[in-house]
Order: sequence, then C-alpha cells, then structure tokens
Amino acid sequence: MKVIVLTGGIASGKSEVSRILKGFGAQVIDADQIVHGILKRGKRIKKKLLDDFGPQVFQGEEVDRRALGKLIFSRREFREKLEKILHPQVKRIVSRKVRNLEMKGVKVVFLEIPLFFEAGWPPSPDQVWVVYSPPELQRERLKEKGLSSEEIEGRISAQLPWQRKLSSSSLVINNTGSLKDLEEKVRGALKDLKLVGD
Repeated sequence: MKVIVLTGGIASGKSEVSRILKGFGAQVIDADQIVHGILKRGKRIKKKLLDDFGPQVFQGEEVDRRALGKLIFSRREFREKLEKILHPQVKRIVSRKVRNLEMKGVKVVFLEIPLFFEAGWPPSPDQVWVVYSPPELQRERLKEKGLSSEEIEGRISAQLPWQRKLSSSSLVINNTGSLKDLEEKVRGALKDLKLVGD
C-alpha cells in the first residue's frame, strides 16, 4: 500500500483538497477528525485535560475547542503537553485504520495530518503533498472564521516556515486560484497515480 501524507499550513485548503480526493473515490484518513472524536468521547482524555489545563477549557462536560486552542497556542509548553496527551492515541487509531484498508486491498491511502512536519509522524510516507496558500490568504481565511489577530498569529507562528515544508514535499498544490483550478490540480495528481482516468 502507498501512504501519502496530505499536509500544509493552517487555513491553506487541506480540508478542501481532502474533500476533492474523496469525491474522486480516494481513501482519506483525517487526523483532525480523529482528534475531535477523542475530545468528544474519550473520558480518560477529558479527565487528563481537566487535570492539566483546568475547567477553563470546558463548557459543561464538553471540551471547548476554541478555548483549548487559544490556550495551547499561547504557550509552547501547553501545546507540547496537549500533543503528549493526544498523539499516542491518534497514532494508534490511524495505524489501525491503515491496516484495515490494506487488508481490504486498498492500494493508496491519504493521511490528512496538519502537523506532519512538526510531529515527524508517520516517519516514512511514500509521498508528502503540501497544500500551499500565502500567509496573507491564510490570515484572511482565519479572520473570516472569527479568530482574533492574536489567535491568528499564534497559530501561524506555531507551525514550521513554509520554505521548509515546500522543500521537503513530493508535490505542492498551490491553492491561490478558484475551486475549479484546485480540482484540476488534484485530478492531475491522481491521474499520475493512476487513480483516475482521462
């Protein structure tokens, strides 16, 4: 099985590329979606978050993801602490999903992992696709989502510089045009993998 990591900066368009991939019939495992599930249903994880970060990251019994994000992007040690709590479980779930797909005969699987370069996992994918949008476009998209300037800069500064990501990629998908342009770029990449026809 060929494992392809889909990554990129925040608000670069990874989720849109993922949606397009699924529309072409590709198998995509979304690490963020797995994290959301863990935060919603994982009782032990919730207790650990309460112990480590306090009630400020909760609304009732549910994790307040906006408050948690604001906190962890304010200080690096908070972010590292959260990663130590979540990443082992995310890795186990992703690995299990990959094995299940391989047993079903799937030849190519995409792993949408926003912090691939920062986390260094998985260690040896067959390819790394980076979705790129310039920082000014990232900021514009994040502002539209209601984030403050402080929150936006905290999230952008927490990620590795674009130059390092781009230089380490197998493919760069430039997401500065229209949705139709993006779909055509994804189609072309899948065609090279022989996952779609002409």
